[in-house]
Amino acid sequence: MRYATNRGCRIAFEVSGEGPAVLLQHGLFSGRATWHANGFVAALAPEFTVVTVDSLGHGDSDKPAEPAAYRREARADDLAAVLDALRIERAHVVGYSMGGWIAAGLAARHPGRLHSVTIGGWDPVGGRALPVDFETVLAGVRARAPQLGAWIRPEFEPGLRACWEALGDIEGTEAALASCLAPVRLWAGREDPCHDAMQALAARLPGASFCAVPGDHLGAMSTYAAASIAALRTFLRRRLDPR
Repeated sequence: MRYATNRGCRIAFEVSGEGPAVLLQHGLFSGRATWHANGFVAALAPEFTVVTVDSLGHGDSDKPAEPAAYRREARADDLAAVLDALRIERAHVVGYSMGGWIAAGLAARHPGRLHSVTIGGWDPVGGRALPVDFETVLAGVRARAPQLGAWIRPEFEPGLRACWEALGDIEGTEAALASCLAPVRLWAGREDPCHDAMQALAARLPGASFCAVPGDHLGAMSTYAAASIAALRTFLRRRLDPR
C-alpha cells in the first residue's frame, strides 16, 4: 500500500500487475479490497498495471469530517494525485457507483488523463437513484450487505454522510462526457434502478457504448462479477488493439 497526498489528505492506493494503467475506483461504503475480493484485479493484472484506490473517507485513506472535502472536483483531483504519484500520465479509469461519479468528475476536470473512462452502476446525468437520506442508506447496507458496513465506526459517519450528499452534484456531467476524446463506456446490472437511464445516455453520447450484465446494483459487482469482468476485459483489450 502507498499514499498520494492532495489538499493535505492522504489517499491510499495499491498497485498490481504490469502493462497499461487501469485505475479502479470503488463505490460508497466499499474499498479497494472489493476489486480484489470480486476477482477484478486477478483478472486484469496479467495484462495491465492495476491501481486500486481507497476513496477519501474509506479504507486506509484519511477520513475528514468537513463536507467540503468531498466535493466532486476535489475527489477527481485525488485520482489525478494518485496518477501523479505513480508518474502515470494517462490511464483507463473505471469507477463503480460513487466511483463512477468520481470518474465522471475526472473526465470533466482532467480529460487529458484518460485513455478511456468506464462508469458502472451510476447515472451520470440523473444522479442518485435513491431519493433517501444517509441514515436510510446506511441502515439498508447493514441489513443487506453487512460486510460493507462492518468497518463503519461512529466517527467515520460524518465523512460518509458528506460523500452521500455530495453525490447530488452532477452539473455539467453529460456535456463533459460528450466532449471527452477518450472512449466512454457505461455499464449496469439489468435490475439496477439506473440501468435504463444509463443505456439512454450511452445512446446520446457520441461514440459511447453500453454494457448490461445480470444482477442488481450490488449483484453486478459480486454475484455476477464474472460477467462484468469479462465485459471490462474485452473493452480494455479493444483499446489496446482496435482491430
